Amino acid sequence: MTLRRTRIGLALCVMALALCMGCVETGPPPPMVMETPPPPPPGPQLYFVNVSSLALREGPTTAARQIGTLQFNDEVEILETNSGWARVGDERRDRTGWASMRYLQPVPADRPRSVPRKRPAPAPKEPAKPAPSPKAM
Repeated sequence: MTLRRTRIGLALCVMALALCMGCVETGPPPPMVMETPPPPPPGPQLYFVNVSSLALREGPTTAARQIGTLQFNDEVEILETNSGWARVGDERRDRTGWASMRYLQPVPADRPRSVPRKRPAPAPKEPAKPAPSPKAM
């Protein structure tokens, strides 16, 4: 008789467990995997001059005519490169030219950007004053 009671008890436990498992909520469905949007296009390649003075030239060679000078810490934008040279845009002075990449260093992400200088508006010209008339003698 004890064997029979054990079997009945075991059967009741299994049925109670099955009943409880049927009542358990499985929770919300897993989130759908969304495609991540493509990353934004890269911004301009910003570099700064790491020497006291850097020649800005018409072409990517030291034989090219010098058209200006960049100073230490000037920030420039790389427009193109060619054999160790970079065509750079200097926003502060509104000019472009070629400079050796050897003397340019990438701007770190945490470095504050320089603000281009505003060019002062030309002073209004005063009308010419008439010359004083010579006094008659």
